[in-house]
Amino acid sequence: MQHYNNYSSLEASVLGFCELCRGHELSIGLNHSEEALMAAQSGFINDSKSFKIALRSIFCSSEGEHSTFNRCFDIYWRKKRHEYMPKTRIRKQTKIIKQTKESVVLVGSGDDEETKKDGARTVSGANKMESLRKTDFSKVSDIDHLLMDELAEKLLLQLNHRLKRRLRASKEGKIDFRKTIRRNLSQGDNFFELSKKNRKFEKYRMIILLDVSGSMDKYSFYLLKFIWTLKSNFKNIEAFVFSTKLLRITEFIEKVQIDQAMLQMNANSDHWSSGTVIGKCLEEFNDQYSKMVLNGRSITVILSDGLDTGEPELLSEELKKIKLRTSKVIWLNPLKGMEGYEPLAKGMKAALPEIHTFESAHNLESLMELEKYLSHV
Repeated sequence: MQHYNNYSSLEASVLGFCELCRGHELSIGLNHSEEALMAAQSGFINDSKSFKIALRSIFCSSEGEHSTFNRCFDIYWRKKRHEYMPKTRIRKQTKIIKQTKESVVLVGSGDDEETKKDGARTVSGANKMESLRKTDFSKVSDIDHLLMDELAEKLLLQLNHRLKRRLRASKEGKIDFRKTIRRNLSQGDNFFELSKKNRKFEKYRMIILLDVSGSMDKYSFYLLKFIWTLKSNFKNIEAFVFSTKLLRITEFIEKVQIDQAMLQMNANSDHWSSGTVIGKCLEEFNDQYSKMVLNGRSITVILSDGLDTGEPELLSEELKKIKLRTSKVIWLNPLKGMEGYEPLAKGMKAALPEIHTFESAHNLESLMELEKYLSHV
């Protein structure tokens, strides 16, 4: 994601923001870039509010462009990489009198008009974030894409922390009551030290296969972000992308920046956004990698809409081979989140008998719910 911290100089940061605005259909020419740079160098950048007003007057030719500009500015120039919250100035004592799922109502004495407007923007922003959390990735507008990207970063970071806590807790053994009693006999009835049984903890290996065919285009980026989250929790992870061919991307997910890794993956793959032959790709996986990466302590996760143009018999046969070599097969299908969806496509229908868990992965909320399947992996 573009952010001013990505650049080493003031000039580069301002030009990066100009490029971001151009990408969101604001008409930014060379003269606008020069004027923006002059505004930054004149000291406006030291006051966020003044800098925002200055750049908006330079970049926007009509009020209709203000909304797009404001979103670009708020995300690009935010102070924290993983969190953005509009500022609300409340000059006198304020208290929360009502809170619902939809909104938070703030009341106080002596609030001026500016305070009320800022408060309304805060509530509106919270509602927007909640709405995006439940929005299907395929329906995110170009304008909301920046906010969705920001929210995905924040929520997947939360998922990362929760998984780490659960994994640490799962390593602890149960209380050994006999040992506890023996150790604390000298203390009478006041037991102060608990002894726990040693628990042998074996790490699982996670294998992920992501469908990057044309029908998955609007989901692939966010699902790749999801893979990056899993990478930080499961050191022993193998990742692949497929459409008409299979590509191992394990080496790419070691990259710190997902954007850089995606560029390299695209450069090494000529089948991104093409058709889908899942059975053939799974056959390639079984022939080249399954013996190396699958075992009784492995979990296989397939991220695909199941819209296969190949032979369903081949898909079923190859998936059965994977099922025999791994402890669990999880299939995450973005289409499952659509109202009234039924797995009637021949590929998905053929796969169902060979998978253990069939869930959706169509929005951020559905990705967060996958914690229960991954926390004991």
